[in-house]
Amino acid sequence: MSIRVIADDNGNSPAGHPDTRGSTATGSPPSLHRVTPSGRQVEPLTIDVVTVRFRAITALSEVSLRVSPGSIHAVIGPNGAGKSTLFNAISGVYRVASGQIRLGPQALTRMRPHQIAALGVGRAFQNIALSGTQTVADNIMAGRHRLMRTGFLASGLRLPSARFAERIHRERVSEIATFLGLDRLLDLPVATLSYGDRKRVEVARALACEPTLLLLDEPVAGMNADEKQRMSGMIKKIRDALGVTVLLVEHDMTMVMTIADQVSVLDFGRLIADGPPARVRADPAVVRAYLGAGDDPAAERISSAIRAQQKPAPTNPTSDHPSPDHPSPGHPSPDQPASDHTVRKAAQ
Repeated sequence: MSIRVIADDNGNSPAGHPDTRGSTATGSPPSLHRVTPSGRQVEPLTIDVVTVRFRAITALSEVSLRVSPGSIHAVIGPNGAGKSTLFNAISGVYRVASGQIRLGPQALTRMRPHQIAALGVGRAFQNIALSGTQTVADNIMAGRHRLMRTGFLASGLRLPSARFAERIHRERVSEIATFLGLDRLLDLPVATLSYGDRKRVEVARALACEPTLLLLDEPVAGMNADEKQRMSGMIKKIRDALGVTVLLVEHDMTMVMTIADQVSVLDFGRLIADGPPARVRADPAVVRAYLGAGDDPAAERISSAIRAQQKPAPTNPTSDHPSPDHPSPGHPSPDQPASDHTVRKAAQ
């Protein structure tokens, strides 16, 4: 695979980088400066005591968290916890009642969605919003809109400048599709694709705006096991090869615990846990939020059962006990969440 240096409508290289349009960088992963838009630095995302209200309803209550540059950060929580509200506040769809949202030094709180997108924030939505009658290439091309500088008249008359700009952008669309394994689908109408492929096209369109921060709202919702595995690999590839920060909302705990560097948990609009996946998974407050244990002392026993699953088992090959690498049926490995049977037994 080859990644070309990003160019604008005029074919100019980003500021601060030499013009290497005549050559390509081969190998994987490519160097970061070849794929970040206009040489822009990947900045941390800071949510600082943010509250979002809808009249008498408080959807987010004084939420604070930090998303490190180049990380995969997951936001989880039960339905109605405020996860999508947080995404809408970050991307400018909702206005916050109080608090600050910053991407590096830039305050996003009062910006409009198109201004936030221009700073390098891309988003793929939970519900697929692609044009079924248009090709995969045209759908991804829609993500390039904010980078286009050709005027309406030049585009309508198909002037040389407009044709040249379109060629530059379509080359970039082809590169993105190849990077994500969608190149063989570029000329197909989206309506003919499988559900999993359409979700990947949705991510490709978000990536086409050259973001430094990529928001993914339930990227594996409705997928089968194989599709989930492909999407997980694609998300890791985006982070590892492009250096893009990924902030995702997801209900699939297996995926979250596998690929996330950091996990934040919301419940009823409040942040109840934040940290590495292993620590968050064993947090009693998280157990209560998901199992509805309330203040029942059983919640602590459930949490203890989950922590017990993380301890290495004896590795004696003659022993009847399973090893961590070769768990027997009914004995999950330390990296697996506690089974329903274990949780129910602990709660008794």
